[in-house]
Amino acid sequence: MNTIYLFDVDGTLTPAKNNIDTKFAAQFFKWSKSRQVYIVSGGSFMRILNQIKRPIFDQMQGVFACMGNAYYTNRFNKEDGYSTWTEAYKNKFDIKKQKDFYAELDWIVKDSPFHIKTGRHYEERVGMVNFSIVGRNATMEQRKAYEEYDAKFKEREKIVEKLSKKYKGIDFVIGGAVSIDIFNKGNDKSQVIHRVLKDKLEDHRIVFVGDRIPFPGNDHSLASVLQEHKNGYAVEVESWRDTAKLLSTDLFASG
Repeated sequence: MNTIYLFDVDGTLTPAKNNIDTKFAAQFFKWSKSRQVYIVSGGSFMRILNQIKRPIFDQMQGVFACMGNAYYTNRFNKEDGYSTWTEAYKNKFDIKKQKDFYAELDWIVKDSPFHIKTGRHYEERVGMVNFSIVGRNATMEQRKAYEEYDAKFKEREKIVEKLSKKYKGIDFVIGGAVSIDIFNKGNDKSQVIHRVLKDKLEDHRIVFVGDRIPFPGNDHSLASVLQEHKNGYAVEVESWRDTAKLLSTDLFASG
């Protein structure tokens, strides 16, 4: 049975919001060359490209960006060696219809006991909004400080629980090391299967690798769908180093 592989990016192929390790990039490039591999990330198409770099990127069968709210297919031209990427679909998320939603996020930032707040606390992406207390202007050291704070006090879990109760038509999940992903209910990573790869599950093994599989992580929905099917597998990692080790195991040997 042939296998299709799905990989998250932040915390799975790369350090959060950072580029792929050079040595691991060479390993992953060689491994993915003869396999069907897709990217499934909360990040944008261009951010994913910048993180994993063009040679690896152009070996992917497809890229599900922004939690699967934008899907891009790859057509590789053997004659000239170039890939042509085409947007297959994208979802809309008009959060402005939710009265005072951004004011609520601003209040959450202001009310947080965490003392480092750098600005740009929410970012609109295709079909979703990404939100963080520390802000997108934070340095790696500031992000690390919040990551440690959140691990101790579970602030993001509390925010997700609170907002989920208030906004019934919207999903809130923990994404990456410091942020929360926000999108229309159901428009999560599971749409990778429901919209594109569902038929493949009948005659392919599909393996997903992510670092946020337990609820309320943003990998949970996709992992749950796969784990319910006899041909589906979900593997949790803590970093790209774990992923590097996985590539030499039996589950990742088939093409």
